[in-house]
Amino acid sequence: MELKPFDREFFDSLPGHEEVVIEPDGIYYTITLHGEKAGVVGAIPSREPKSAFVQIVLAPEFRGRGLTSRAEDELARLHELKTLFATINNDNFASLKAHSKAGFTILSEEKLTHLRELGKLKPNQIRMEKNY
Repeated sequence: MELKPFDREFFDSLPGHEEVVIEPDGIYYTITLHGEKAGVVGAIPSREPKSAFVQIVLAPEFRGRGLTSRAEDELARLHELKTLFATINNDNFASLKAHSKAGFTILSEEKLTHLRELGKLKPNQIRMEKNY
Protein backbone atom coordinates (compact mmCIF):
# COMPACT_ATOMS: atom_id res chain seq x y z
CA MET A 1 0.00 0.00 0.00
CA GLU A 2 1.31 3.42 -0.96
CA LEU A 3 0.04 6.97 -0.80
CA LYS A 4 0.45 8.78 -4.12
CA PRO A 5 -0.41 12.33 -5.25
CA PHE A 6 -4.13 13.11 -5.15
CA ASP A 7 -5.98 12.22 -8.35
CA ARG A 8 -9.18 14.31 -8.43
CA GLU A 9 -10.63 12.52 -11.45
CA PHE A 10 -10.22 9.12 -9.74
CA PHE A 11 -11.69 10.55 -6.52
CA ASP A 12 -14.76 11.83 -8.40
CA SER A 13 -15.31 8.33 -9.84
CA LEU A 14 -15.50 6.62 -6.42
CA PRO A 15 -18.91 5.63 -5.06
CA GLY A 16 -19.43 7.58 -1.83
CA HIS A 17 -16.97 10.36 -2.67
CA GLU A 18 -19.68 12.95 -2.07
CA GLU A 19 -19.40 12.18 1.66
CA VAL A 20 -15.79 13.44 1.66
CA VAL A 21 -15.36 17.20 1.92
CA ILE A 22 -12.34 18.50 0.02
CA GLU A 23 -11.08 21.49 2.01
CA PRO A 24 -8.50 24.00 0.71
CA ASP A 25 -6.25 23.43 3.73
CA GLY A 26 -6.66 19.64 3.62
CA ILE A 27 -4.06 17.11 2.56
CA TYR A 28 -5.19 14.34 0.22
CA TYR A 29 -3.62 11.25 -1.31
CA THR A 30 -4.61 8.50 -3.70
CA ILE A 31 -4.20 5.09 -2.08
CA THR A 32 -2.62 2.45 -4.29
CA LEU A 33 -2.30 -1.27 -3.73
CA HIS A 34 0.02 -3.24 -6.02
CA GLY A 35 -0.01 -0.31 -8.43
CA GLU A 36 -3.81 -0.09 -8.64
CA LYS A 37 -5.74 2.93 -7.40
CA ALA A 38 -7.75 1.76 -4.41
CA GLY A 39 -9.14 4.90 -2.79
CA VAL A 40 -8.44 8.32 -1.36
CA VAL A 41 -7.42 9.35 2.14
CA GLY A 42 -7.20 12.89 3.42
CA ALA A 43 -6.98 14.97 6.53
CA ILE A 44 -8.23 18.39 7.56
CA PRO A 45 -6.09 20.04 10.24
CA SER A 46 -7.72 20.38 13.66
CA ARG A 47 -7.32 23.27 16.06
CA GLU A 48 -5.52 20.91 18.39
CA PRO A 49 -1.78 20.67 17.65
CA LYS A 50 -0.62 17.61 15.70
CA SER A 51 -4.19 16.42 15.07
CA ALA A 52 -6.50 16.22 12.08
CA PHE A 53 -9.90 15.03 10.90
CA VAL A 54 -9.35 12.05 8.64
CA GLN A 55 -11.52 11.12 5.66
CA ILE A 56 -11.32 8.02 3.51
CA VAL A 57 -13.21 6.48 0.62
CA LEU A 58 -12.27 3.16 -0.94
CA ALA A 59 -13.27 1.61 -4.24
CA PRO A 60 -15.74 -1.22 -3.50
CA GLU A 61 -13.38 -3.95 -4.69
CA PHE A 62 -10.73 -2.82 -2.15
CA ARG A 63 -12.94 -2.73 0.94
CA GLY A 64 -12.40 -5.25 3.70
CA ARG A 65 -8.64 -5.53 3.13
CA GLY A 66 -7.41 -3.44 6.06
CA LEU A 67 -6.59 -0.43 3.88
CA THR A 68 -8.38 2.03 6.15
CA SER A 69 -5.98 1.36 8.99
CA ARG A 70 -2.88 1.22 6.81
CA ALA A 71 -3.68 4.39 4.87
CA GLU A 72 -4.63 6.42 7.95
CA ASP A 73 -1.57 5.25 9.88
CA GLU A 74 0.68 6.20 6.95
CA LEU A 75 -1.00 9.61 6.70
CA ALA A 76 -0.41 10.19 10.43
CA ARG A 77 3.23 9.11 10.09
CA LEU A 78 3.92 11.30 7.05
CA HIS A 79 2.53 14.40 8.75
CA GLU A 80 3.66 13.58 12.30
CA LEU A 81 0.09 13.61 13.61
CA LYS A 82 -0.52 12.47 17.17
CA THR A 83 -4.34 12.24 16.97
CA LEU A 84 -6.78 11.47 14.18
CA PHE A 85 -10.50 12.17 14.46
CA ALA A 86 -13.19 10.57 12.29
CA THR A 87 -16.78 11.75 12.03
CA ILE A 88 -19.00 8.87 10.89
CA ASN A 89 -22.73 8.52 10.27
CA ASN A 90 -24.37 6.09 12.70
CA ASP A 91 -25.70 3.96 9.84
CA ASN A 92 -22.30 3.57 8.14
CA PHE A 93 -21.61 0.22 9.77
CA ALA A 94 -18.70 -0.65 7.47
CA SER A 95 -16.83 2.55 8.35
CA LEU A 96 -17.58 2.18 12.06
CA LYS A 97 -16.25 -1.38 11.98
CA ALA A 98 -13.16 -0.46 9.93
CA HIS A 99 -12.26 2.41 12.27
CA SER A 100 -12.84 0.29 15.38
CA LYS A 101 -10.55 -2.42 13.96
CA ALA A 102 -7.99 0.32 13.18
CA GLY A 103 -7.85 1.34 16.85
CA PHE A 104 -10.28 4.26 16.90
CA THR A 105 -12.54 4.69 19.91
CA ILE A 106 -15.84 6.55 20.19
CA LEU A 107 -15.74 9.73 22.24
CA SER A 108 -17.67 9.67 25.50
CA GLU A 109 -21.41 10.35 25.33
CA GLU A 110 -20.75 13.57 27.26
CA LYS A 111 -18.31 14.80 24.60
CA LEU A 112 -20.63 13.74 21.77
CA THR A 113 -23.53 15.63 23.37
CA HIS A 114 -21.36 18.72 23.80
CA LEU A 115 -20.28 18.61 20.14
CA ARG A 116 -23.92 18.27 19.06
CA GLU A 117 -24.91 21.24 21.23
CA LEU A 118 -22.16 23.29 19.56
CA GLY A 119 -23.44 22.26 16.13
CA LYS A 120 -20.19 20.47 15.29
CA LEU A 121 -21.83 17.06 15.09
CA LYS A 122 -25.19 16.12 13.57
CA PRO A 123 -27.60 13.95 15.59
CA ASN A 124 -26.93 10.98 13.28
CA GLN A 125 -23.14 11.20 13.61
CA ILE A 126 -20.51 10.03 16.05
CA ARG A 127 -16.90 11.08 16.47
CA MET A 128 -14.06 8.62 16.95
CA GLU A 129 -10.41 9.25 17.75
CA LYS A 130 -7.12 7.44 17.53
CA ASN A 131 -4.01 8.50 19.39
CA TYR A 132 -0.52 7.63 18.21
